[in-house]
Amino acid sequence: MSTPQDGSVKRVLVATDRSKSADRAVAWAAGMANNFQAELLVLQVLIPQQQAGTEAGAAEATRASAAGVELKKFAQSLAGPRGQARVVSDFDPSRAILRVIDEADVDVVVVGNVGMAGRREFLLGNIPNRISHNARCTVIIVNTALLVDGAPPPGPVEPPRWTIEPGDQLAAVEGELLGRATKISQIIAKQGLKEIFATRSGKRPAGEDTNRSRAKRFRSALEELGPTFAKLGQILSTRPDLLPPEFIEELATLQDDVPPLTEPEVVKVMEEELGVPWEDVFESIDPTPMAAGTIAQVHRATLTGGERVVVKVQRPTAERDIMQDLGLLEMFGEKTADRPAFRQLVDMGAIIQHLSDSLKRELDFRQEAGNIERMRGILTDYDRLDVPRVYPEISSARMLVMEEIQGVPIRQAPEGDARIEAARQLLESYYRQILTDGFFHADPHPG
Repeated sequence: MSTPQDGSVKRVLVATDRSKSADRAVAWAAGMANNFQAELLVLQVLIPQQQAGTEAGAAEATRASAAGVELKKFAQSLAGPRGQARVVSDFDPSRAILRVIDEADVDVVVVGNVGMAGRREFLLGNIPNRISHNARCTVIIVNTALLVDGAPPPGPVEPPRWTIEPGDQLAAVEGELLGRATKISQIIAKQGLKEIFATRSGKRPAGEDTNRSRAKRFRSALEELGPTFAKLGQILSTRPDLLPPEFIEELATLQDDVPPLTEPEVVKVMEEELGVPWEDVFESIDPTPMAAGTIAQVHRATLTGGERVVVKVQRPTAERDIMQDLGLLEMFGEKTADRPAFRQLVDMGAIIQHLSDSLKRELDFRQEAGNIERMRGILTDYDRLDVPRVYPEISSARMLVMEEIQGVPIRQAPEGDARIEAARQLLESYYRQILTDGFFHADPHPG
């Protein structure tokens, strides 16, 4: 997106943390909006302190709502009825600002220059720099130190071209959930899941499928529904008390079989996380992914210093899609919580909570990075075993950069003393991980 070719500016966005310096930038942006008779959208990003869904998380949501009311008053004091406000919660303020820029069809974004000192901070952590590199609109960085406090707000202006009522955001969320629920219903109908779970006692339609074919259709449906339902299938695969053996076997083979991201999509996520053009950090990136899944895909790359690395990049819509599905499942859990038939069969609430916790951990690559570093410490005594080193300074919740360790699958290792010693250390380390450290690799495979 860019400023319209006719030079008109219809919407100006400015972000603030409500600090004195940031509000100077808001006042400057209000003056610009007034000059163009444009709408002024004031954005505040709150860093979540508590997990959503908890009692403390509910209190935090109330705090965000109150902040929104105050922010709207502030915006309208500067721009009259053209002043609009939006409060969002995100661990990454830059990412939140960029998302709102796209969603709100912003023509110009104004940011203050606070914190633009030091090359490393400028390259990797600075919000104004990240916005200027990644926003698809005109970006103006103002020197807030030179702005004067107390400038009068603009005078009366024309009526707004559009307004956002408080309930509109909730309606939008409900609309997205309804759309997703419709998609789920279509997949269920296509795979014939109603017939798959017909009661065992009653008569089935003529030409009834075998347990194996029905199990395959169930697995296919879960794969098509995406990561949330694939993870649910993996949980169900450990419950032979709930499903026939054919279903357990099929669910154990669930795969993340999705089309890979395009090269521009990968680069966009990387630059959003880095805050700078990818060439500032990487010398090259292999466009062909090593692996592609519903949450992320992996590429080989080389850093500007020549180090060979592997980069795990989260799919752009992974978090949104998973949180949307979890919301639907939580609603389902609430609706069925008091039904005896469900309570006797399974604790649906506990399964959904386990699923939610597991997926939220997978979405935050920083947790994976922490686990990798912990395992490196456990294996320091074993010279035939190694774990890739993480590059924390260029890793984030949505991108994980690790050193590339060259090697071959263990089955292809040449026979001899080195292979025997590696096997001995591997077995001994597993005993230690499970019996001593209480922290172990839960997905071993021969590579």
